[in-house]
Amino acid sequence: MVELEQLNIHSSRDIIARHGLTLPELFALSLEFYKEEKHQFNLSYDQKNQLAAYWRQSALGPYHPDKLNPGYFDFVGNDRKKAWEALGEISANGAMAGFCNLLETVCPDLVPWIRHKKREKENKILEKKKEEELKKKKALEEEMEA
Repeated sequence: MVELEQLNIHSSRDIIARHGLTLPELFALSLEFYKEEKHQFNLSYDQKNQLAAYWRQSALGPYHPDKLNPGYFDFVGNDRKKAWEALGEISANGAMAGFCNLLETVCPDLVPWIRHKKREKENKILEKKKEEELKKKKALEEEMEA
């Protein structure tokens, strides 16, 4: 199992400074990347379990048997449960940061992918602003003609 000390978890501020996104935005993009691109890279069994544990911790909070109690012969489920238990009481933000950092460490394509998605988002915002300005300009012109 991957030990927390080995992951070199950075604080949320470090992640925000590196990417210029809020932690929830970065986490959402990291999840999207993982879902869309997971066939492009190979994660070890322990890394997959650790990512699952971070996701559960961020979504459900610290482990409790009522939240996940796999059967005796569910070896994968039991390993994921152990990884989640090992996170202890880290916060949802800590879990999101851990997820993003681990994925960034094992998937070098994540950072360029995030930059691309960030540019796409910025371009959509600029396009929307331009459309709004154009609408205002047309409205002013129509007022001036009337």
